[in-house]
Amino acid sequence: MHHDNDACDAIARNAFRPVYDLMAQQILDATGVSKGICLDLNSYGGHFGLALAQQSKLRVCLLDRSPDLHRIAEQNIQMQQLDNRVVAVCGDAGSIPLKTGNVDLVVSHKSTRSWVDQPEILREIWRVLTPGGYIYLGSGFGTSKLRREVVKKIQRSVPDWQPEEILLDAKQFKHALKQADITGATSKIDESGSWFMIKKQQ
Repeated sequence: MHHDNDACDAIARNAFRPVYDLMAQQILDATGVSKGICLDLNSYGGHFGLALAQQSKLRVCLLDRSPDLHRIAEQNIQMQQLDNRVVAVCGDAGSIPLKTGNVDLVVSHKSTRSWVDQPEILREIWRVLTPGGYIYLGSGFGTSKLRREVVKKIQRSVPDWQPEEILLDAKQFKHALKQADITGATSKIDESGSWFMIKKQQ
């Protein structure tokens, strides 16, 4: 298990680095949030949240329930020398260990399909989000060109590797948002991937 997670993280840290950097830039541009607190939900090794921290003044919480991924995230924080602004927390998306109304930006990449109870987790995200804050979640590679470059790069060392296509089921997700009583979502499905953005009104 450790070996598998470490191997996957090595791919994320190297081949996927330009993807995380570009997606972080796209999210910062779309939301206008550049300071305050960011929560990277189901953060795996933390690369998405770390990219956001690198490009902004955000303080970032990397949340994942796996102790092994928590270990990897802590290593990545130290590696990027961001321990003054980024913290890894072992916890569950259904019971986020953060104060109510305290988070300015919640992001999550490729994790919504693993949410057993989407409305419950959405309500929990909404609870921690500050008025005026944003939720930005989904999956993608930033651009189709970058996707091709990353696939080619990984296949040089792992010839059989194929990207796991994890597109949001927009209809199902809209239903979950309705059940959670959350309105104002906008969706974007294009070459950058499949994303939902929601602003919590003041």
